[in-house]
Amino acid sequence: MGPVTLRVADLDAMTRYYTQAVPLTVLTAVGPMVVLGRGTEPVVILEHAPELRNASPRDAGLYHTAIVFETEPALAAAVASVARRAPGTFTGSADHLVSKAFYFTDPEGNGVELYWDRDRTAWSWTHGQVEMDVMRLDPNTYLREHLTEAGA
Repeated sequence: MGPVTLRVADLDAMTRYYTQAVPLTVLTAVGPMVVLGRGTEPVVILEHAPELRNASPRDAGLYHTAIVFETEPALAAAVASVARRAPGTFTGSADHLVSKAFYFTDPEGNGVELYWDRDRTAWSWTHGQVEMDVMRLDPNTYLREHLTEAGA
């Protein structure tokens, strides 16, 4: 689908969160726009919008940005990084049968989903529909099982 663009009130704070906690890399930073990604792939574009300083939490906004990880150890490393660098932002986790996901809130209240997709050959289908669910996924158990020394 491509990168998501977030209009943000505090470009510096949001850049720090997405680079230090998530962690993404700054690919380009020009004027009021910062492009963040992994490798050379853009994932999130932050666009400075100072008028948002007065936005109410009740205003319509983004449900969440979803960032996929190629492996479970990579996902575990990202989850551990957010837990360490942005404590108190964890909002939940779930095993959806097709993926495993962890949810956080960024400094401006946007939802952030970090997830890993199971291989499609492992998905179950019923009457032409993929089976999905919202099953408990304990983050501490997940980290014990998938966080490597390199990721920690």
